[in-house]
Amino acid sequence: MSDRLNRGAFLYIVLSICLAIGTFVVARIVPLERASILAVWFIMILVCETVADLYPIVYFGFGNAQTEVTVSLGITFAVACIWPPEQAMLLVLVQTIVSDLVTRKSVDKIIFNGALYATVIGGTSIIYHHFAVSQLGFLEGANLLAVGLAVVYYIVAESVMLSCLFSVLSRRPLLEVLVSFLKMSWLDFAALLPLGMVMAALFTENPLSILFLVPTFLLLYFSLKREKALRSQTQAILEKLVDVLESKSPETAQHSKRVRAWVEDMCNELGMESGEQVMVLQAAVLHDLGKVGLDDGLLRKPGLSAEEFHHIMEHPGVSAALLEGLTLFQGGREIVLHHHERYDGKGYPDHLAGENIPVGARIIAVADSFDAMVSMRPYRVKSLTITEALKILDQERGAQFDPELVVTFTKLVHAHLERGDMANFPSAVQVDSTDGVSIPARIQA
Repeated sequence: MSDRLNRGAFLYIVLSICLAIGTFVVARIVPLERASILAVWFIMILVCETVADLYPIVYFGFGNAQTEVTVSLGITFAVACIWPPEQAMLLVLVQTIVSDLVTRKSVDKIIFNGALYATVIGGTSIIYHHFAVSQLGFLEGANLLAVGLAVVYYIVAESVMLSCLFSVLSRRPLLEVLVSFLKMSWLDFAALLPLGMVMAALFTENPLSILFLVPTFLLLYFSLKREKALRSQTQAILEKLVDVLESKSPETAQHSKRVRAWVEDMCNELGMESGEQVMVLQAAVLHDLGKVGLDDGLLRKPGLSAEEFHHIMEHPGVSAALLEGLTLFQGGREIVLHHHERYDGKGYPDHLAGENIPVGARIIAVADSFDAMVSMRPYRVKSLTITEALKILDQERGAQFDPELVVTFTKLVHAHLERGDMANFPSAVQVDSTDGVSIPARIQA
């Protein structure tokens, strides 16, 4: 969730609170079987769920609006099936507040999270206990239907409530956000909800038997964390290769990191879904990886022959080839391959045009070209000023660059200048021209 709430987000949080209150009222009205649960089990599950919530597996969201997935998802579903709605809502509300306070979340996030999970778990518990028959086994007859309906409600309620918030914060269409959210979260639901079912089934037979699930939850947690660690380690190795490249050419030192910073700003401004954003940021760092095999002299040469320039033009393909065998980076590979395409179709290597160019490649193209223009390069007597570079970007709207992305990027550059934040610029960058220097038409990144 963003640090500063807009009015829409504030109103949505108020609506979420009303939904939670409404869920509690319905739970009190609907006639349900309300089994008595020992306080010791309430406390034990509360502690386990709170601890699990402190260790997220993955983060996802849109732009600056983020949420996290933890193994507590399975536990909360089991709670909805084990406890009557009021007790289930109380447990998840206390757990959410405690874990959010420990992780120092803002007040608005704590309030929304509490309302979200009270609504989701309360509704899930109402549905399950309304249709379930206590005399049957957990997955027998009518109880199987009750579990199925509870699962459907849990997925739909959480997905819709979070998607509505992301839509408000990122200003993206709700249906688009909902589809993206389901694509990001379906695997987590598929892995953790069945564990919740097993936990609830074991608890109904013998509460102590749920202790046998502790190793399973731990194994799932560490497996998912290991996959994330492997991804990070692979990324780190590739970034080291980029460092080797930039050490060969002092003029381009830190270029990839600055491009990444601009790309991250643009992704956040566009409210990009986090999984896609991670992929684009990886590509931003690795976009010039293919230059690592080029001759040092060629990278520093002021004037290039047609043959030499053609040789440099091969670097996107070389970059993509280096990433070919890395299944974790296949989406990023396509972005890297096409970051020198032009919006008018006159770029390389495949002459893609307009929306056919991956959006990540279009974003990187703007940031990459801007940084190249305001940095010292062998093919220029001096670097361009920020004003001159922005003028060229504007002139190339719809030709070399996506016109809407140029507008977004220009807005971000001005915002950085207004704040006095020069972190994304080369150290010797100049804001405006003082000597009337002419602006060369050629852009070479």
